[in-house]
Amino acid sequence: MNIFKLIFHDFKSYRMISILIVLNIIISAFVICFSYGIYQNYNTVIDEGESSIHLLEILPTKQKDNNQSSITTKMVIDTVKSLSDETLGNIEYFSCEALIPTSAIEKNLFSFVFSYSDGKFHNDLFTDEEYNSYDKIVSINSAFRRKNVHYGFSLANDNKVYDTKYIGDANSIDINGEEFKIIDTYCDDIMVSPITAFNNDTPIMEGVEINFKTDISRSQYDEIVGAVAMKMGDNAEVPEMDISPASELFYYRTILMISVLISILAALNFAVLYRFVLEKRIKMLTIFRICGCTKLRMIFTYLFECMIIGLPIFALTQLVYDKLVLPMLSNTFEYIGYAYSPLLYLAIFGIYAISSFIVLIIMISIYISRRSIIELKSGK
Repeated sequence: MNIFKLIFHDFKSYRMISILIVLNIIISAFVICFSYGIYQNYNTVIDEGESSIHLLEILPTKQKDNNQSSITTKMVIDTVKSLSDETLGNIEYFSCEALIPTSAIEKNLFSFVFSYSDGKFHNDLFTDEEYNSYDKIVSINSAFRRKNVHYGFSLANDNKVYDTKYIGDANSIDINGEEFKIIDTYCDDIMVSPITAFNNDTPIMEGVEINFKTDISRSQYDEIVGAVAMKMGDNAEVPEMDISPASELFYYRTILMISVLISILAALNFAVLYRFVLEKRIKMLTIFRICGCTKLRMIFTYLFECMIIGLPIFALTQLVYDKLVLPMLSNTFEYIGYAYSPLLYLAIFGIYAISSFIVLIIMISIYISRRSIIELKSGK
């Protein structure tokens, strides 16, 4: 019995029913995927309204003063690079500071603000090539180039004022005992350099701030804690954060129940439509049974026919949804894009496949088992 001939026969003979079956599968895939995304978007919006936990800190365990922190620039770089793409995708930027002596100002407060994605550091003041070259480069304020111009700062915990010094048309300056090349970029601060230029043991003041795009999930928090423990050891710690496991567990259970319910309803619709096809095939069923085809073989033949139609269409619809529909939905639902991953699409596909298999095998088995060869021969 050729399954593909049966499928071709169905589409040719029962065109309207076949179209309804295909539409049922496509609509089911869209509804399941969309319901998951819209629930995630709604959940995030509600959480954001009730809580502002978009900031996580990595704190030094030892810090006597601004120059004796147990966290270093190299630790920060190594920790950031060890995070997964999923966690990095939810991080807006990293922020930290270091008070470093230079030849152009006694000590400069370097503010390192950057993001990290696709294996590269990013910063608006420098190009990706400059920031990821690890070269000793610096951008300076124009005050350094002008005589008798003093531009400086003081720290809240330090009464000393740090003023700029005239350097004329120098092409480089000394920073922390190393020569840094001056690059021609606009610098609104006193002096700015990539954190990658300090890929050493330069102390970081007061720790590192991690700013997230959306609320921090338990898995993201746990991953950062693990990365800090691995790359910084006992030199740093991440404060405990109250992330309710009950609410997360309820959230994922709700999503699972919604997906299963919709999948079962979709499978029932499929079964009702396919039963009409079986009713029209009663003569074909009679011939197969008289010729010796067993009930079990008939059941699995029809089941395989349903699955070979339904599963590829469902998977293709998921692909279309992810590549074409989701980008358009993201314009309206800000957080919907964060709901999806290849593993999630696979889970939704699995739920639909299992639900369809169970519902269809029950319907087909009942339909086939109720018709004995004697009844088929008699035309009942």
